[in-house]
Amino acid sequence: MIKGILFDFNGTMFFDGPMHKKAWNTFSLKYRNKPITDDELDHMHGQTNKRIIEMLMGDHLSEEESKNLSLSKEALYREVCRNDPATFHLVDGLEEVLDTLKQRHIPMTICSASIKDNIDFFISSFHLDRWFDVDKIVYDDGLHTNKMTMFQDGASRIDVPIEECLVFEDSLSGIDFAYRCHVAKIIAITTLDKVAEYKQLPGVNTVIQDFMKFDYSLLK
Repeated sequence: MIKGILFDFNGTMFFDGPMHKKAWNTFSLKYRNKPITDDELDHMHGQTNKRIIEMLMGDHLSEEESKNLSLSKEALYREVCRNDPATFHLVDGLEEVLDTLKQRHIPMTICSASIKDNIDFFISSFHLDRWFDVDKIVYDDGLHTNKMTMFQDGASRIDVPIEECLVFEDSLSGIDFAYRCHVAKIIAITTLDKVAEYKQLPGVNTVIQDFMKFDYSLLK
């Protein structure tokens, strides 16, 4: 029986890939006077902002310069989100699932690699405090080495052994880290063209494309 639930956020609860792409392109135009190339986009997947900025701007930047550029990019990202209300919403069916999980009193939290400014933005925009204790949300505070430690921290914050937690995750690296944490179950979320690939990943119990018609038997 699942005792707790850990949600990734970006790409799992909110499909924001196109927003990040647009924000990085705006960033590149602003600071390099040229757009992002397809090859650069391909090399961004799974990389930290710091690493991407080094790739785009060179490795001569100071720690402070790199941090400020990262904050600038995330501000651009939030602006892109605000300017596209048609797509700025939680994944289809998720609100109903969260309502049900709350009614069942299942402990749950969010484990996100986003920075605090973005987490605060999501909490305010999506009213996440309807379902989550915002003080228990795990985010990139500079203290976590990878998503594995974030999942472990999240389980600790909801006071559930990680071996009894279900993880919702969309990224290959996040799924791998959840598997290495020995979580009870992993539900992967991805696009139709990647379903077959994701079903083969170690630890993945099922793959969904959204939260519509969610199968609550997966919580057993």
